[in-house]
Amino acid sequence: MIKVNLIGTGRKKGAKSGKKIALPTSFVPVVLILIVLGTAGGGYWWYKSLNDQVADLEGKKESLQKQKAALEAVIKADQVYEARKKALENRVKIVENLQKNQISPVVALDQLAEAIVRTQYVWLSSLDQKDALFNMSGTGTSLDAIADFYSNLGATGYFKNIDQGTASQDSNGNYTFSIKCEFSPPRPAAPAAQPAAGGGN
Repeated sequence: MIKVNLIGTGRKKGAKSGKKIALPTSFVPVVLILIVLGTAGGGYWWYKSLNDQVADLEGKKESLQKQKAALEAVIKADQVYEARKKALENRVKIVENLQKNQISPVVALDQLAEAIVRTQYVWLSSLDQKDALFNMSGTGTSLDAIADFYSNLGATGYFKNIDQGTASQDSNGNYTFSIKCEFSPPRPAAPAAQPAAGGGN
């Protein structure tokens, strides 16, 4: 008769199912070391990346500063050139004005005296000249006399742009007046062109 021991077999199975897998104690420090090394490596890579970016920005900043200095030098040179150019233009204008407004005080006073002589009952009390501009003031016995003086000034052909100021009557019954005008001598007429000599048969 065959006997089967069921009890012994049950115990072995129970003992087998109760076993647990345990990691070796030397494996935990290795994992921690790997975590620390990974963190340190990542931090170093991030730090190096920031340093590279800072160095790149510093290089760009230095390049831009050099460009700025070069542009400032060009702008300064241009400003100096413009200032010299303007000064030369002003000198040219002054010379041109002097050439254009060359007047003889003798001729100007002679023509002014002629206008006064032609006008009765008008006297000048002040006369101011700046280049070709004349400012004068005087007294006339009547408004008609002052109007005649204006007309005689223009009739000389030497005084242009006559500004007839207001005339006011003083306590003596006379009229004070002021005039602004430009002394512009008439230009001599251009010589007539000589006719070409005819010839040839």
